[in-house]
Amino acid sequence: MDSELAELQRQFQAAQEAKSSVRLSERNVVELVNTLQQLELLDSDLLHTVSGKEYITQDCLRTEMEAEIGRLGRVSLIELADILGVDLYHVERQAEYIVAKNAELMLVQGEILSIVYWDSVAEEINERLQESSQISLAALAAQLHVSSDLLTSILEPRLGTIVQGKLEGGQLYTPSYVSRIRAMVRGAARGIMVPTNLSSVWSSLHQLLQEMDGATGGSTEGNFFQALLNSLIKEGEVLGSLRSGISWTPAVFALAQRESVESFFSQNSFVGYDVLNKLAIPQPKQYLQKVYLWRQSSCTLQWLACWMLLQRMLLNMVDGKGHNM
Repeated sequence: MDSELAELQRQFQAAQEAKSSVRLSERNVVELVNTLQQLELLDSDLLHTVSGKEYITQDCLRTEMEAEIGRLGRVSLIELADILGVDLYHVERQAEYIVAKNAELMLVQGEILSIVYWDSVAEEINERLQESSQISLAALAAQLHVSSDLLTSILEPRLGTIVQGKLEGGQLYTPSYVSRIRAMVRGAARGIMVPTNLSSVWSSLHQLLQEMDGATGGSTEGNFFQALLNSLIKEGEVLGSLRSGISWTPAVFALAQRESVESFFSQNSFVGYDVLNKLAIPQPKQYLQKVYLWRQSSCTLQWLACWMLLQRMLLNMVDGKGHNM
């Protein structure tokens, strides 16, 4: 029995080592594969490469695409089709499937980008930011060939972690730069004694930065100054009021206005609206009604505000003259 088994093994080995005299051409192989697919002996998802010399399954194509995405981090679908040698149509179909099942990937304008890629980009941006203190978001987006909105959505969750900076008005700033500009805005606001249009203040700060920093100070915009001022007002570091978002009235001026009105009113028992106009109070009647609402003994007339007692005296004088006539 053992001898018979050994003989069969020898014959089988000889058959394997023997060279076939019949060879199939590439065309024969293609026809054979097509026939096997028609007979449902092979999976119907079998794909042939662009060269027509190889076949690849959908699962294998997906696996190879994932490997290339992991290796490159960012790759276009056209580039993947060239690398893997398959039609772009099949790559697009698999790309949608791969991105849908992997939250760390995104498909943007024919490119697949991974979270690892974006982390590395954020690290490079942070290095540049620390060197230059500020970077234009539009310039970064142009260099990366992505939209500013996409880049903003990528950077915002990484601020304070990978990217040590502040994003404001399309610009990235370092914390030290923000502190410096914040101090300048605070000093400028505290130095204003009369109602002022902030556009001129921001223009002066912008020019000052250019003189101090040269080209690096040229991209700091007014909306950044405005945002810092709003923060300072909210935190009580500067006192005053904003009208229409650009007209700044310091608290010290408003206090001086009120003291002047109080003084005139106390001395004369009335105050004419022309006096308030000279004090730069644009709506004198409404101002008096608001400020002196608690004074029940006062009233507002067409041209002035006065004590009720003075009004009665004037009315009595008028009535007296009428009777005498």
